[in-house]
Amino acid sequence: MQERKPIHAVIGVRRAGGATFYVRRSEHMENYPGVWSLFSIQYDPVSVADVADLAAVAPLFETMSAQRLGGVPVRVKSYLTWGSSDRNPMGVEVTLHLYEIEFDEEPRLNERYYTDGIWLTAEEYEERCAEQVCGLCLRLWSDYAWIMGYTDRPFIPHVYNEADSA
Repeated sequence: MQERKPIHAVIGVRRAGGATFYVRRSEHMENYPGVWSLFSIQYDPVSVADVADLAAVAPLFETMSAQRLGGVPVRVKSYLTWGSSDRNPMGVEVTLHLYEIEFDEEPRLNERYYTDGIWLTAEEYEERCAEQVCGLCLRLWSDYAWIMGYTDRPFIPHVYNEADSA
């Protein structure tokens, strides 16, 4: 079996008031199929000199939109946080960078990537996703939202551990 390379991705967080927009990943997605998640796209870390430079990451979000969101223009508002972990079903190091994003119009989801989208509060996300295994993107967003006072507690329902793969 060939060893998988580490994964690097940017994550788009779209929020309004106390709600965040989540997308259901297609069953065809290699990582976390069928899971409610945030907008994301993998990238080669050599292609971005400074992940905190919004102009440098804008082309990644443009590619995400062209592939996954019907080409709707994406504005990258701010860099939020980042994290890295190998606690995932893929068994590889994953490094993610979260950004707050906005759209001028509703994205048109490409069902090859995302089959549905919905605005949820932290509590609604927790209820809807109680049985799903969450990845690093939701761990980062949950912690960030709690630290920034957007929620009164972390809201991630279930984090992957080795027992999940048994």
